[in-house]
Amino acid sequence: MQGTAAVARAVAAMLTTVAMCGLAACSSDLVGADDATGGGPPGSSADTGEPQPGRYSVLPEPCGTVAADTLAEILPGGTPEEYAGEPRVTYDTGRRVGCDWRTADATGSRQLAVDYERVVSYDPAVSDDDQAELDFEQRAAEAGVTLGETEGGTGGAATAGSSGSASSSAGASGSSGSAGSAGSAGSLGGTSAPRAIDGIGNAAFLDDRPGGTGLGTSRDVTLVFRTANVIVTVNYTVSAPSGAAAGTSADALDSTLLQQRAQTVARQLAGDLDG
Repeated sequence: MQGTAAVARAVAAMLTTVAMCGLAACSSDLVGADDATGGGPPGSSADTGEPQPGRYSVLPEPCGTVAADTLAEILPGGTPEEYAGEPRVTYDTGRRVGCDWRTADATGSRQLAVDYERVVSYDPAVSDDDQAELDFEQRAAEAGVTLGETEGGTGGAATAGSSGSASSSAGASGSSGSAGSAGSAGSLGGTSAPRAIDGIGNAAFLDDRPGGTGLGTSRDVTLVFRTANVIVTVNYTVSAPSGAAAGTSADALDSTLLQQRAQTVARQLAGDLDG
């Protein structure tokens, strides 16, 4: 009997030891699996699998973004209906909105268009703001503009012929609200070459192109800027008929004036986004 009891005690001790070892191994496996998968408390940095949201989650009502006095100055002779603008049709107003204004008189026609695009990243490794920066850089490259960081991170290094300080001085004048008298050839660098513009959003560039047909001539100024995860495009087009009075066409299509007006609108929109 004593021998049987001793054997029973030995077996019980052995089973206890095996059970403890198994529990320790199981616990070790759980810890190892947690570490391998980057697990952690819910909400921790290891648990963030979605892209970081951008600064902006909504877009403004586009036809109300340009001040009435600015519209009257860059689109003279318009009616209240024309100054109200025409919203663009988009499939998702949470992602893209735009507005167009058009006026015409004996000296020609003028059109202003603004377009807002809210960029959303679908890559877990790329934030909305970073994706917007990539998209903006691609658009700049397509326009022939090379962007680079400047002091304060508000603009880009321009292509040949551009002037950062000149653009800044033009912007300071434009911010006063006058769209027609703030700029000069010197303050804008005296060039229509595509180039980066300082002081508008996080980065901006301008593209100024002539055009026209047998019916007349035109000039198209496009200014694109980015603020966080929103890319804004300002397009200002002026056309003069071929039969316009001498000097009228040249005045209406003055590149320096049109560039300055586009910058005035862009600075206003950028300021509203920042506000």
